Amino acid sequence: MIFVNFISIRFSLDNTATATVKLFSESEIKLARALSKVFVDRARSIADKTGSRIILAYDPTSNPYRLKSPEERLRERLSIQERAKSLLLDLDGLIVGAKIGLPAILALGPDKIEELIGPFKKSYLFICDSKMADIGHVNRLVAEQIFDIGFDALIIHAAIGVKGGMDEVVKLANEGDRGVLGLCSMSHPGAEEHLNRHIDALLNIASTAGVDGYILPATFPHLIKKARELNPDALILSPGVGVQGAPFGSALSAGADFEIVGRAISVAPSPKEAAKKILEEMKG
Repeated sequence: MIFVNFISIRFSLDNTATATVKLFSESEIKLARALSKVFVDRARSIADKTGSRIILAYDPTSNPYRLKSPEERLRERLSIQERAKSLLLDLDGLIVGAKIGLPAILALGPDKIEELIGPFKKSYLFICDSKMADIGHVNRLVAEQIFDIGFDALIIHAAIGVKGGMDEVVKLANEGDRGVLGLCSMSHPGAEEHLNRHIDALLNIASTAGVDGYILPATFPHLIKKARELNPDALILSPGVGVQGAPFGSALSAGADFEIVGRAISVAPSPKEAAKKILEEMKG
């Protein structure tokens, strides 16, 4: 496993690195990895039990706040929650877990998310995609709530750096046997304009922080291969299959552990049959 103690964190307008900052020692990184192994082991245990490598991305398109009355909004929120429960029941044994994003968190609110997670806690992994990218103090306050309502892991942007950014979240997660996944690149075309150009620095930042794994796009499989070479033991979760264009199974072939699948399952006429078909494609 490769770790770096010095990472470029400031870039000029021509994308040239101009400064370096010393981060953590290799012994500190190894300790963080040992403490956070519980989440990684659970993820792989569920995958082995189900035979699946699918993480469902759940982002409901319904917006209850477009309704005027509080009563109408509540009815719509309850309807969204029931649809989500039905989806999770249908997909039992076909997916490893669910990545719940901001659309769901805003539509349902933390209390309804907690109610949604509760009955499925033993069957699935729940990963919060809150677009975390603030200073460490604020990140920790948010992470505390995320973990308290039942999430097993969260996603944080590696671009914020370790010290005063990612470090407080990783420490909190380790204390509670929760996971942290570092977002190091994205799947949409615009990511190539800036973010994906700095993949080496971002992978190094995430690794030094002691994350359990990376979020890397199936649409750019060479980035998955690069991360796997850097860290053979980390989890790699890849969005971008299906609707965004990458074939099902392509990220797994490049070295990912899981593929994040959203609309190809969640809005299919039969989510269960769609998931079965996707699993077959992944195995093929």
